Amino acid sequence: MDPDGAPTAHTGLPVVVIGAGPVGLAAAAHLLDRGLEPLVLEAGPQVGANVAQWRHVQLFSPWCLVLDPVSVRLLDQAGWTGPDPDALPTGADLLDDYLTPLAALPALAGRIRLHTTVVAVARHDLDKVRSPGRDQLPFQVRVRDRHGQLHDLQARR
Repeated sequence: MDPDGAPTAHTGLPVVVIGAGPVGLAAAAHLLDRGLEPLVLEAGPQVGANVAQWRHVQLFSPWCLVLDPVSVRLLDQAGWTGPDPDALPTGADLLDDYLTPLAALPALAGRIRLHTTVVAVARHDLDKVRSPGRDQLPFQVRVRDRHGQLHDLQARR
């Protein structure tokens, strides 16, 4: 409880990131960089599942505009050799040369859940009528796993 008696979020909870594509993995890298605990939820069977659907398409942006600096720093620390910054990657390049190695890093690998679809997000223990201290409460994230089972997770506000 805060000094006014309103409940507060548990700081030990993860920050939920929905999607393990380029933006989701970059968000997770930034959260780690700030000392926060990310939990990346991806509905697909692999990181970058949507990118995998357009593997053959070449991007209009060169690598230097596609790569996230914090993610690159994590990769570099693991001995990654980055692509030519001026080359135009395909979806396959983006997936194989960047997203897959990034997701495989020990700092991220255990924080990514595949086959996990987010079906609802709400504030924990609140209904539509009651809302004192709403902004201080953690989120409740309802997910469906690969077996169709529903589970509730708590996430940091």
